[in-house]
Amino acid sequence: MGPLGPAGKATACGRGRVRSAAAIDGAQRAGTVAGLRRLQRMPATNVKQLRPPEGECRSCRTFCDKLIEPRECLRMRCPYLWSYVDGPTGRRFMGCVQKVFRGEIDVAGFEAAERNGGFGGIKMTGSPMAHCPTRVEPAYEGDGPAHICLNPGFFDTEDPEDFDLRTGLPLAS
Repeated sequence: MGPLGPAGKATACGRGRVRSAAAIDGAQRAGTVAGLRRLQRMPATNVKQLRPPEGECRSCRTFCDKLIEPRECLRMRCPYLWSYVDGPTGRRFMGCVQKVFRGEIDVAGFEAAERNGGFGGIKMTGSPMAHCPTRVEPAYEGDGPAHICLNPGFFDTEDPEDFDLRTGLPLAS
């Protein structure tokens, strides 16, 4: 019900005190002014913080993620794939030195999953190397204008910095 009871009358607060409506209103206004002062001193948000992480697109309601296939990393013997044996447990884990994916994968669980249909992809969290096997997976399927792709460049596997329209074109004479 809040600090004011029926018909706007003062009520007892949590510590047994009774506060008037005027005192409550003044305290709320003072809190708002102090809150505004705190907001004005906050630094501006960095624009990079507003962008989604490298491997995800949230431009439409489909929510797409880029995935890395660890099975392909093993198959191609990627030089950036590491593994270690955890001393106390004796379990072996693997991951990516370049942090293309951040997860540390339990090798025994990975091998068991591969025997039973496949481990699947793991979410990409960094910039992929040129040889990284990536794919895009939508989180939601849907029809209508909310699910129309607004970022088709997200599906490109090439690095946009490597693309140059002049490459391969003859020079004008």
